[in-house]
Amino acid sequence: MNLHFRNLVFIFAFTSLCLSGCGHTIDKKHEAAMADTSDYEQIYEEADADTTETDMDDDLLLRAAGNRSHRPVAGTAARTFYDRLAYIMGNLRQTKYVHYKKKQLDEDNGIYEYDCSGFIGEFILEQALPKHYRDLADNAKKFHDEKHPRAWGFYDYFNKMLADKDENSNSYWRVFKSLEKIQPGDIIVVKYDEKWQKSMIDKCKHSSTGHVMTAWSYPVKSGDEYWIYVIDSSGSGHAKDTRRTKFDNVNAESGIGKGKMWYGVNSKDKRPVYYRWSSAGGCQYTLRDMSTNCKGKDEDLCCKKEKGKTCSVACSP
Repeated sequence: MNLHFRNLVFIFAFTSLCLSGCGHTIDKKHEAAMADTSDYEQIYEEADADTTETDMDDDLLLRAAGNRSHRPVAGTAARTFYDRLAYIMGNLRQTKYVHYKKKQLDEDNGIYEYDCSGFIGEFILEQALPKHYRDLADNAKKFHDEKHPRAWGFYDYFNKMLADKDENSNSYWRVFKSLEKIQPGDIIVVKYDEKWQKSMIDKCKHSSTGHVMTAWSYPVKSGDEYWIYVIDSSGSGHAKDTRRTKFDNVNAESGIGKGKMWYGVNSKDKRPVYYRWSSAGGCQYTLRDMSTNCKGKDEDLCCKKEKGKTCSVACSP
């Protein structure tokens, strides 16, 4: 097998964002205060609708954008990762977004419950590509003391590998910045700005650190943006999301699923600078500091998804 995981890692080399695992950096002096931080999306759950295009439109646009094999080349590590991801999606019967202490992996019964970095790291890489996982875990420990790779470990390892270049690689990973180079099976990591994280700790006593996704389609240009179908474990779904349908074998509002997201890019190098979570006209989240064009009060940023409670802006799962 070719051990070089071509295009596995897709880094948004932006102050706050990186494509590749969940992103998160903890300043040691704030570590105690940030004990309740985690790897998840900080997002307002928008309307379950993408009214700009039909499913048929998506199919036509995806074929036009790709016109290539959807699966990576046989015999490569990228193919092994992709096939493991496809297996999980086909075997999935029960899923939920939970963190490390509550994780569940029961393949015989199709149970997969974990957060974003755990899904990519332990449920996919550790099971299918243990040498890649060990390389990631060993290097992540240089950036955090966790027993398993966490967001900021993913991000800082891959970002260091870039070494201020547009793309770079080692024996296991290929890291790059441009959204236009995304292929199905590439890992996408979002890392939020540390100053923003600290401000959320001060306001809310907890903070989102970032998010991790895997691309499930080639990027499709839509106006000044690009949209991509992604697979992730999250607290809420995207547009046209499997977590919101009753026509599969899984009835879950959170956890692992597939859906559609939009990214705005820098015109010069095509690095993403913001995303829209679940609608082409939805909230635009600037990835540098998580500022948004959504309207709401600051205290709404601190809300939890509790029964009977509605968040006006960004909401933690």
